[in-house]
Amino acid sequence: MSYAITSSNALKAACLSLLDTAAAEHPAGHQGKLAARYVLRSRSDERIGLMFEKSEKTKALLWVGNVHARNLLEADIEFRVYLASSLYQETEPGGKRPYGRHAALKSMRDLANADLVRFTIERFTQMQFIVGTLKEM
Repeated sequence: MSYAITSSNALKAACLSLLDTAAAEHPAGHQGKLAARYVLRSRSDERIGLMFEKSEKTKALLWVGNVHARNLLEADIEFRVYLASSLYQETEPGGKRPYGRHAALKSMRDLANADLVRFTIERFTQMQFIVGTLKEM
């Protein structure tokens, strides 16, 4: 796709189309209108879990295990690292211990308790770069 994507929903639809083509649905399945879960196989046949947030209320966000995202952190793509050590932190003494990430990750054994990177996709070319780089691992 070489056309300019002008809306958030169109960007998400294009990203989902790319993921549907490049990866298989994760054994945990997709999560309705909120998230799509995938397994991407690299050229070396490594299994790479991905979760894409597709909700109308969020930006286009792609979650990837930190171990696979290392080669992507120098690219011109906004990201945030989520360390496993920050999971289930008390927000106040005696209070509930929230998961601290998107709940759709909990059913993905490969990502649920791992160090993760969440990329904010602003342009379709960024998604193409990420998927292409991961496939070449």
